[in-house]
Amino acid sequence: MFVVLTLAVALFVFVMGAWGVFAPGSIFAFISGWSSKSGFWLAVLLRLCFGLALWYAAPDTRLPIVLRTLGALAVVSAATLLVVGYERFKRVIAWWTNQPHFVMRLWSLLAVAIGGVVLWALS
Repeated sequence: MFVVLTLAVALFVFVMGAWGVFAPGSIFAFISGWSSKSGFWLAVLLRLCFGLALWYAAPDTRLPIVLRTLGALAVVSAATLLVVGYERFKRVIAWWTNQPHFVMRLWSLLAVAIGGVVLWALS
């Protein structure tokens, strides 16, 4: 079950990364939509679910240490968002969406790489 959820997570990360590489302007619009309170809570929940899925699927993969590390980072990210709070989250979203397109492309390439590594580890 966790392997299937982790596959969905990896595919999501890979697709979002590819989207950011090829269409950074439209992904900025998508990211701006997360600045609501419901977007904040969804971001916390997704990070927590993604992290737990990576953590529990890790033993059945080619790179269990890497997936456990990514899972732990995602859970810590969810907890950090809770500590940071909604107002600061909104400011970070506003700052992020004002970055130049090449910055989004670089971060998106990292997402493509991470998603690709996780997909490979699951195969």
